Amino acid sequence: MRLRDLLSSDEAQAPADLCLLRLLRLPGGERDLDRPVLGTVTIDLPDPGRFVSPGDLVLSGLAWHRPDAGAGQDAGAGQDAGAGRSDAFVRVLVEAGAVALGAGEAQFGHIPEDLVEACARYGLPLLAVGVEVPFTSVTEYVARGRTEERIGGLAALVDRHRRFSTQRQAGAGAEALLELLLAELDLHAHILSPTGRQIAGAQPPLPEKTASALAGRFLAAERAGEQAPHRTVARGTAFSLFPVRSGAGAGDGDSAPGAALTDWLIAVEADSADWNDERLDLLDRLARLVSVERGGRDTDRTMRRRAAERLLALVGSAAAAGEGGQALFEEEEAAARLAAGDAGAVGAVGASGSDGAAGSDGRLLWQAVSARLDSKGAHGFPVAASVRDLLEEVLLHPRCLGPDSGPRMAVTAAGDGAEAVAFVLVGADARLTPEAVVLVAGGSLPRGLRAGERLAFGVSDPVGGVAELRHALAQARNARQVAAPSEQVAARGPDDLAAHVMALLPLIPAEVRREFSRRLLAPLTDYDRRYRSDLVPTLRSFLEHDGSWARCGEALHLHVNSLRYRISRIEALTGRNLSRLEDKMDFAAALQMG
Repeated sequence: MRLRDLLSSDEAQAPADLCLLRLLRLPGGERDLDRPVLGTVTIDLPDPGRFVSPGDLVLSGLAWHRPDAGAGQDAGAGQDAGAGRSDAFVRVLVEAGAVALGAGEAQFGHIPEDLVEACARYGLPLLAVGVEVPFTSVTEYVARGRTEERIGGLAALVDRHRRFSTQRQAGAGAEALLELLLAELDLHAHILSPTGRQIAGAQPPLPEKTASALAGRFLAAERAGEQAPHRTVARGTAFSLFPVRSGAGAGDGDSAPGAALTDWLIAVEADSADWNDERLDLLDRLARLVSVERGGRDTDRTMRRRAAERLLALVGSAAAAGEGGQALFEEEEAAARLAAGDAGAVGAVGASGSDGAAGSDGRLLWQAVSARLDSKGAHGFPVAASVRDLLEEVLLHPRCLGPDSGPRMAVTAAGDGAEAVAFVLVGADARLTPEAVVLVAGGSLPRGLRAGERLAFGVSDPVGGVAELRHALAQARNARQVAAPSEQVAARGPDDLAAHVMALLPLIPAEVRREFSRRLLAPLTDYDRRYRSDLVPTLRSFLEHDGSWARCGEALHLHVNSLRYRISRIEALTGRNLSRLEDKMDFAAALQMG
């Protein structure tokens, strides 16, 4: 309800005596009539501040004015006292946020001129409430209007929800839902993936770095258990981040720690700190509807996921059976379904429309990707669907496979549930690279990983036939395993397998690595512990300096003779000779695996 509604209330439900309210002063002009009236308070105390709330229409019978307070004084002194009381009373009302003062005429038969002047001075609209107008009529009318506004607001929310649902059923998607929101609330907003990919939203889109930073802030807040919306600032602009729960995370709480990594978010260019409940509820409804829309997109991928699962199973069974002819035929059939984008389509490999995804001989080019989310020492353990969805989100980013990459990839869970595998159709000149993967995954996802969690990717070379998919998958898995354990998010490719023999060490079973390191270095670690010496650090520095006595001695601040003594002790304790290449390589491997 606004102030003008009290002055022009000729509705049937308005009390007849309410028409007797008269406007005496409107210091701010016509714009004052649009002041919202949130409630009423009746007060006759000289200091009303603690009883007045912002948006209140204050009703007063003016008993506090006491014109006889100046008895025994001259008339001028009494008038000055009255003016002082009016000034103090109006000042307190303005400081408390009152929207207007309704002054009763019953006390004096008119409104004192000093009160009129005080309201003009402080910019407070003043209404004259006639003798025939009970304050209760004004109070009841305002209360009824506020109730009708709340009911109207709820009806508007229901109507918005209906229109959102209608848009969704019509296949309009997240873009239309967000556009409807922007029209309703006059806001700029963007729907982002956990990697910062813009799915829908205001134009122009956010800069890539800003979108990635917002996604990272969102993931960190979600994994820390902060309550949404998450407020932040980017590029000097306030943002409020609302979660769009993924299927894996909806309702699972902390039972699926990988779930928050796959949630979308709505980034609204506004600070939601002063939003009312209705506006927050609208954003929550929108997030739920976008989640449903996302679920529809996931349904569209279901057939591809099933075909990828089938192909992965066939690749494993064919490898175990020595590449039998029947298994190879079934692999080709499954690959054709993937290429066609239809799990029910059967045809020759390469027969489907996959523009640009073929080699010089006309065969489709495939790449395999392996992703693993390890949770060593972290709370909980990721579920298979979370890792699968996370790999999909990374590959959908334009940095990886360009725009509209969804139809050219299929992802499935694999292994022990912490791994996902993707089969990707690529062009001869548009291959997927580990550099692109780590650029996308390494931007926002590290902020969503807890201590002990680690995300690693392996990418294969392109292969030109289904028979080579087994090799591509093994290559991707091996490449993933050579990533350094210290990297929280890492991606590796075939070049990393050939870069250095030491890179192959992670392919050796962990128990074998630990036993080899322990047996070779145990005499040195025992000696260091017993005599508080530094044989192991000396050995490490000696190998890092390529066996140079001078450079190693300088780095350790040792005389060359002292260094020679330590090296001789190392050789004596281990029975190895550090002048031999084989022994140097063994020591280097043991130190890296220890």
